[in-house]
Amino acid sequence: MDQQFKKIIQKTKAWNQGTEPLAHTFEGALFKDSAWPFAFDESVTTESAVKTVNAPATAPVKAAVKVNPNVALKTDALSLVLFVGDSFVEGTGEDLLGKMIVAMKLRPGEFNRVAFNEKLEDVNDLAANLVTPTIETVELLEQIKKFKPNIVVSLGATVTNILLGKREKLSGIHGQFFDKTLSLDNESYSYQVMPIFHPDFLVINPNMKRTAWIDLQKVMERVGKI
Repeated sequence: MDQQFKKIIQKTKAWNQGTEPLAHTFEGALFKDSAWPFAFDESVTTESAVKTVNAPATAPVKAAVKVNPNVALKTDALSLVLFVGDSFVEGTGEDLLGKMIVAMKLRPGEFNRVAFNEKLEDVNDLAANLVTPTIETVELLEQIKKFKPNIVVSLGATVTNILLGKREKLSGIHGQFFDKTLSLDNESYSYQVMPIFHPDFLVINPNMKRTAWIDLQKVMERVGKI
């Protein structure tokens, strides 16, 4: 453990002196003054992460994953991670989520992004909504059924509360994994939900990038990217 801390201190010193190569990459700039980033895979570009959200709907691609023996992935999953509650529209500004996806070493076919539907904010009885879901909730669940991810990363409180079926403060549950089972059209599928703060919130409150990155590192570990 002492050696690990010593290594972190050495790397941090190199980072501050500008001699750490990672500090000069866009991933390093993203997490500057927020968190220590992992080594990133340069073969994945931001462009590929941005295009995925606007790509036409196609059949999910089976993820080709380098298996981590310490990670148990679902064999019937069609993707590793599904990000739900996405608000980025191409051409509207910085795609912070796209940069985070790149930093997570997720390749096209291993992740998908589902747009946020503002009508989900109108749901009042969250528990009842799981029994008799609104049209918008059904559409969200159908996306989970379609992509069959190992982990659903819920962006922000609204989508998180919809999936959990109860109102929770995101500050108290972010970064935790919740086991869920989806029953839709006579088909059941089990997955895990991991809530994080919404990228829009991180843009307004950049100090929270560190927290979000620590949470996403947990996802990386679960899907064998660390």
